[in-house]
Amino acid sequence: MKNLKLFLASCLAIACFSIQSAYAQKGGVMLYGSFNYHETEAGHQLSAAPLGVGYFFNDNMNVGLNYGFNTSKNKALDFTDHFHEVGPFYSNTWPLGKHFNLIGQVEAHYIWGNEHVVNAANVMADGSYNGYLLRAYPLVGISLGKGWALKAKVAELSYKKKHSKDASIANDHEIITGINGSTVGLGISKNLFIKG
Repeated sequence: MKNLKLFLASCLAIACFSIQSAYAQKGGVMLYGSFNYHETEAGHQLSAAPLGVGYFFNDNMNVGLNYGFNTSKNKALDFTDHFHEVGPFYSNTWPLGKHFNLIGQVEAHYIWGNEHVVNAANVMADGSYNGYLLRAYPLVGISLGKGWALKAKVAELSYKKKHSKDASIANDHEIITGINGSTVGLGISKNLFIKG
């Protein structure tokens, strides 16, 4: 319940931050998806995350909702972690010429998943958990024309907090500082403009 309250508070904060431009000229709707790779202490994490939809309140500000799923594996430790995430995002774009953009994005996600690990005593632990994930990262965007854009991520700062009712799964947190090439991502987006 505490995780859900924190998640809802984060959603409210993002909404309040974006409301100042809510009456600006309306832009379009953005659909996007990406594929990401993280190198963490627990092992390699691959994610087809997020898939999202956002609305441009003006030329630069985009607010929306995204969903993703993640898999972490470490064969040496016989460790796997599968989790889902859903929540709001806020992004801002700064043009770097005609075809390039610098984009900053923050996300607040509710997470739920399952973990399997064999500990040092060779005891297997399986269980489910939930929690929240806060994430911020820069992107470089390349405009491809007709509303299409290619986006690349080479850094990330995130905080993951999990809580489990299963005694075999630890209630812990993880900080990812993917600023040294340990986090990379590639995505594509399409902007749709509704003619009034």
